[in-house]
Amino acid sequence: MKVAIASGKGGTGKTLVATNLARVASRASDVVLYDLDVEEPNCRLFLNTHDRESRPVETMLPVIDEAKCTHCGICSDLCQFNAIVATLERVLVFPDLCHGCYGCLELCPEGAIQEGSKKIGKITVSRDESLTLVAGELEIGEPAAAVLVGRTKGFPAGGNGLRLYDSPPGTSCPVIEAVRDVDYVVLVGEPTRFGLHDLDLMVQTLRKMQLPFGVVANKAREGNEAIEEYCRAGGIEVLLRIPWRMDIAGDTAHGRLVVETLPDVRVLFEDLLEKLHASSKGVEA
Repeated sequence: MKVAIASGKGGTGKTLVATNLARVASRASDVVLYDLDVEEPNCRLFLNTHDRESRPVETMLPVIDEAKCTHCGICSDLCQFNAIVATLERVLVFPDLCHGCYGCLELCPEGAIQEGSKKIGKITVSRDESLTLVAGELEIGEPAAAVLVGRTKGFPAGGNGLRLYDSPPGTSCPVIEAVRDVDYVVLVGEPTRFGLHDLDLMVQTLRKMQLPFGVVANKAREGNEAIEEYCRAGGIEVLLRIPWRMDIAGDTAHGRLVVETLPDVRVLFEDLLEKLHASSKGVEA
C-alpha cells in the first residue's frame, strides 16, 4: 500500500505522523519512507538510519549549436517556461527556468539542440533494520522541486511492504506530484483558522483528483473540535486525534519518536495503522 501524508500548510505535524507511523509499521514488516519535502527534508532527524548513500539527480539542459541554428524560433515558441529564447542573432538559454522536458530538442528541425545536463539535487538512501528512508534534497535556489519529488518518489528501494510519502506542504505542483497515484492520503490538520482554511484547500484538491483520504487532527485541545466539526460536515473520517501535550511537543522538538517514548501515543499510531490496513482492503476490493 502507498500512503501519502499531506497537509494544506506547513507546521501541522506531517513529519510527526510520517516518522512515527513508519516506526510502528516497521515493527511488523518492511517499510519504505520517502521524504518528499525536498526543500527541507527532516525525517532523518527522527530516525536512526545509517549506511547513507547519496546519488546526484540531474535534468536535461539544452545546449545550442549556433553553427546549425537558423533562429527559426520553434524552440522559443514551444517553451511554456520561457527557458529558451530565440533572437535574430543567437538563442538564449536560462537554466533556472528549464524543466528538462526535451521538447525543444525533439522539435528542432535543424538538430541544433544537444542534450546537456544540470544538477538539481540529490537522493539519499539510509536504512535501519526493516525501515528504509529515501530522501530528496533540492539544490539551494533550484526551482525544480516537482521534478525532484517525482524522481525521489520513483526511486527503487526494494521490498513489497508499506510505502509512506512525507509530502511537501501546500497544494502546489510538488504536492500534486507527491500524492499522485497513491492508494490513500492522510491529511494532517490543526484546529486554527489558518489550519482549517488550508486543510479545506487540500480536501478540495484530493476530491478533484478522486483520491481516498482521511484526517488526523493534531494539536487537539479539549473544547476545540474545529477539525472534527469540519470533517463531520464534509463526511470525512477522522483517523486520529493527537492531543496538544507538552510531552509530545517536547519529545518531538528534541528529535525523539513519541511512539518510543510515550506508550499511550504508540497505541494511537497502532490504531491508525490498523485503519490504513482496513482501507487498503477496501481499495483492493
